[in-house]
Amino acid sequence: MIGVYSSVCRLCGPSDFRCFLEKDGYHLGRCTKCGLLQVTDDLGALDLTEVYDQEFFDETYCSIQTIKSSREKEYEKCDLRLQEIEALLPGRGSILDIGCSFGFFLDVARQRGWKVAGVEVGEYAARVAREDLGLEVFDEALDEVDLPQGHFDVVTLWNVIEHLKDPVGDLRRVNNSMREGGLLVFTTGDVDSYLRRLQGSLWRSFIPPVHLVNFSVKTVVRLLEASGFAVARVTVALPREPLLKRLGLLELLRRLKFSDKMMVFARKQIIPGSKT
Repeated sequence: MIGVYSSVCRLCGPSDFRCFLEKDGYHLGRCTKCGLLQVTDDLGALDLTEVYDQEFFDETYCSIQTIKSSREKEYEKCDLRLQEIEALLPGRGSILDIGCSFGFFLDVARQRGWKVAGVEVGEYAARVAREDLGLEVFDEALDEVDLPQGHFDVVTLWNVIEHLKDPVGDLRRVNNSMREGGLLVFTTGDVDSYLRRLQGSLWRSFIPPVHLVNFSVKTVVRLLEASGFAVARVTVALPREPLLKRLGLLELLRRLKFSDKMMVFARKQIIPGSKT
């Protein structure tokens, strides 16, 4: 595709975009200033509560009944993720999971001694987390939740930042809710990965308007710097990680970057004049 048109970059502001892909009636463009790839259509009327209904969770992440039948595998993966977090932040404190879905990660964190809370814009998934697991979960968009200042030691966003309308503003709010030196951890697709390049326009993360932004490592670093974080570690996320670890293959495949998804660990920076 060719052509350049104007829009507002969700990372660097007013900019021009080079056409990249048209899919499902939406247009994706790459910012000519920072390289961010995003949906460039006007989404002012998009209602997130309608997008993330029960049908979305059943079709995208499979039904709660299916997940419950394989809960042991889900919990094993969550436990491994928490081990990695605890290696960078020894001890137990408070953890916020944004986009917590059915709450399995928070349930495992609670079992490991963390104080937990979640945010989930999908009312259906949030209700499951509250009623089935007894978790504190707010079913609101991130920019509507009244988060306490300087409170959380860890904030996680598993496959979430690609959904955010205002990723810089949202991560600044997250930053404000964290203690100094706190750990931000998230996964998201890597639009510059080898697997994405091989799959082209058929890549699984090109699903507008569910995914509004598609990041690369370069644009993720820029996002973090703009929102008050410094990168501590960037690796890849893989399917069946606990099994790969038992087979001794996890670190090898991570070094080979045999994945189209990145996992990022970042530290909240001490901001001069900050009240936190």
